[in-house]
Amino acid sequence: MASVKLILRTHQADQTGHSPLYIRIIKDRKTKFITTGVKLKESEWDEVKQKVKKNHSNSARMNASLSQKIADAEGQVVDMERKVKTVSIKKLKEAIKGKEMVNFFQYAEARCEKIKGSISFGTYKSYVQYIKKFEKFTGTRDVYFDDITVTFLKDYMAFMGNSLKNGATTQRYSIMILAIMFKEAIKEDLIPEYMYPFSKLTLKKDTEKRVFLNKDQIEILTNLDLKEGKKADLWRDLFIFSIYAGGLRFSDVIELQYTNYNPRRTTNQKSNS
Repeated sequence: MASVKLILRTHQADQTGHSPLYIRIIKDRKTKFITTGVKLKESEWDEVKQKVKKNHSNSARMNASLSQKIADAEGQVVDMERKVKTVSIKKLKEAIKGKEMVNFFQYAEARCEKIKGSISFGTYKSYVQYIKKFEKFTGTRDVYFDDITVTFLKDYMAFMGNSLKNGATTQRYSIMILAIMFKEAIKEDLIPEYMYPFSKLTLKKDTEKRVFLNKDQIEILTNLDLKEGKKADLWRDLFIFSIYAGGLRFSDVIELQYTNYNPRRTTNQKSNS
């Protein structure tokens, strides 16, 4: 049978020292958390007695409310497990919350499609690519916003560094894409602001400096004898074009068409200028 308990997640404490109180469900060694909507200081919570201490000004009313939440949760667990012997922890969480939770991947993909027309194609592809990369790490699409904790993200960063051999800059960008989805979901009031886990992560950049071609090297590349019609010749021409076009990104260069050409004005999607 699943176990139900109140847990004060002190690792999510805000600047005032208040931490969110969650209902924790454990079933088949899997854990899910449901927010109670209550935030307390560590000194105001009695872990053993599972009660708000009397040093809180509203302890009596809060304890009555929390007791009811736990009773309702335990009742839902009993009912669900009686009806469905193989009920999953996800279904238990949905039953206790009384509404469908927000699936991270479903939201992120829908968000990418929604903003597709307002960002460059290269940025859109990058968003999709990094979300799929995160899905590869999780091994499942059954991931919800409240599943993505600081510990979960640190494990993801370790996976990128150890298994994928990603550098610090790539890891940083991968995490930033996830953070963008969280911020958008918060703006839409789909998840509470305190669920945002990224402020407690340290993201680094690679220290290597970018190497640029000098004028002589560009001249050599321009005059390099490559067989016409071959890929090397095409890539070289595209690269040289991007240089003289003001440093266009590759994603913009490959999308250029004759209709994009304006002899009086050039357009760069990055700056729209």
